[in-house]
Amino acid sequence: MRRPGSFWSVLYGLGFLGVGWLAWTGWPYYRLPMQARVHHPLHWTWKPGGQVGHLLGIVGSTMMVVMLAYSLRKRLRWMRGWGSLRQWLNVHMFLGVFGPLLVVLHSTFRVHGLVALSFWSMVLVALSGILGRYLYLQIPRTRRGVARSRDELVQELHALEQKILRERDVELPRLEAILHELARVPDPDQPAWKVFLGLLWNDLRRPWWEPRALGNLLAEVPVERQTEVAEMLRQAATLERRIALFERMQELFHYWHVFHKPFAAVMYLFMVVHVLVALWTGYGWR
Repeated sequence: MRRPGSFWSVLYGLGFLGVGWLAWTGWPYYRLPMQARVHHPLHWTWKPGGQVGHLLGIVGSTMMVVMLAYSLRKRLRWMRGWGSLRQWLNVHMFLGVFGPLLVVLHSTFRVHGLVALSFWSMVLVALSGILGRYLYLQIPRTRRGVARSRDELVQELHALEQKILRERDVELPRLEAILHELARVPDPDQPAWKVFLGLLWNDLRRPWWEPRALGNLLAEVPVERQTEVAEMLRQAATLERRIALFERMQELFHYWHVFHKPFAAVMYLFMVVHVLVALWTGYGWR
């Protein structure tokens, strides 16, 4: 059975290939100074008001408007039965990545004046959205996107530890020590930004230190069972980290919202102004 994540991996891969192809095709034009662009053969096609450039702006800004449906799905009671909140977030993230990328191509990498405020707000919103997705994943949720309680996590961790102990003849204190090594939980009493940076740094380095930590417990596990046991250990370590940082992640996610929403509001405000000015000056859909 195909994992749900594989669909999004393929979709992101195709998206980046498409954006890369557009950037590569338009690069002979993008790399020129403004004065020289008007003489390039691609000018009337790739400039912001050109056939391709204009279309990129329309598609990119439309994607950025459509991604607001995720906010409606979260807040409107009558939309709560419209599919999994997690899948809505996946769509929101996809549109939030590729919408801005298409708008960047639409701008031909040249922004100034009023448009610059919208552009850099968009960049900040897109980057903070990536960080927000990382924080969102640190808060355990059900498949429908509902946050789980700390007690539920503790019970799940206890059950998983018992299952691992049945697979491997090891005492509980030894297992807990290995899980602690795998979890690598930053000190929750640090300032929130230090907790976040410590968590992110450990995750970035995980591919290097995790195999060694797992090897300490998998040495005597039959080869055919090692993959399954390793996955259980990773799940248990993730649960331990989420339990230890439960309140901290809630706090960090709140701070993220405080940062993310004002820039999103500025971005949409100036995007509307930009579109209205474009229509008023004759750059409507042709």
